[in-house]
Amino acid sequence: MIALLAVSGLVAGAMLPWIIARIPDRPPAEGTRPASSYSSYRDLAARRGLPVILALATCASWTLIGWSGTDLGVATTAVYALVAALGVAMAYIDIREHRLPDWLTFPALGVAAIGMAAAAALSGQWTDYGRAWAGAVAAVAFYLVLALLRPSDLGLGDVKLAGTIGLLLGWISWPVLIFGIFAGFVVGALVGVVLLVLGRAGRRSAIPFGPAMLVGALIAVTWGESVVEAYLAL
Repeated sequence: MIALLAVSGLVAGAMLPWIIARIPDRPPAEGTRPASSYSSYRDLAARRGLPVILALATCASWTLIGWSGTDLGVATTAVYALVAALGVAMAYIDIREHRLPDWLTFPALGVAAIGMAAAAALSGQWTDYGRAWAGAVAAVAFYLVLALLRPSDLGLGDVKLAGTIGLLLGWISWPVLIFGIFAGFVVGALVGVVLLVLGRAGRRSAIPFGPAMLVGALIAVTWGESVVEAYLAL
């Protein structure tokens, strides 16, 4: 199972530049990034070595999902893997351009919603599906408040991504959802500190938060239940 996911992840990740290149371009909003520094999605997809990088990243994420201690089941694992592949594309674009395109965030939410509904129909886990949607609403509300309070740190793209993360982690449990959100902030803080130490960012530098949210969610899927159980056993 894990070997199959790893190989499939390599193939899926290598195809992501093709998907990125087909995202329609939209000029930057007035008062944000100047047009001269705005890269088209076709340019982003044409970066040398990108298929290899995204293939390895997708392979790693799919391997971790397959290796996860969480009992997801075959159908649910496929949903998490598909969203993870879109997440790799989102992370790359956010790192390069500080934006999370609707053409990736909305399909990710759609895949999660429809896929989890199918998994619930197959397994009868409608309670888990209901909790997943409650988690999605809670995550969106939480990030929306943060975005309104600190618009320089979080954008609406992060809020939209929070819906997908809340749906997937809420399916597992409320504690795993809380852990995943917390892990995202820890990852973001660590990245900020590293960039500051290396001189790649200043205290006022804008650092994309989408990748940290995605890594935190992956950590929660892989180790969330084990960490929560260990914490509750203390």
